[in-house]
Amino acid sequence: MKEIDPGHIYSLQIIDGRSYEVYSNLVFVKRVGDKYPGNTLPHSGTNIQEVLRACIARLAYLDKQIPDGATQEAKMHLEAAVWYLELRAAKRHDRTPPKLQEAVNGQTCTKCGHVGCKGECHE
Repeated sequence: MKEIDPGHIYSLQIIDGRSYEVYSNLVFVKRVGDKYPGNTLPHSGTNIQEVLRACIARLAYLDKQIPDGATQEAKMHLEAAVWYLELRAAKRHDRTPPKLQEAVNGQTCTKCGHVGCKGECHE
């Protein structure tokens, strides 16, 4: 992993490709303003929760292939991480915090990417 733009753009190594020097970028949303100190030059991207949801789905897939307690533990901890991040977002935006399964599997807002938002954000 190489950090391209601290906190926002990461270059991830691709394995089993033609070369081990092949990378794919992971881009997080970059917003500017009072709530985002130090950020300049905004751009679109994803959030941590969405990446973790993809990792959770990948772990579920792997566990179906070859069940393992370590895989299940990792999945459980990632689900908790998603919940904590959604709890943080709910507090920041004065919303009711979601339950764990809603945080992991609930419908996300197309504007902010969080569960429990009814599209009233970033207008």
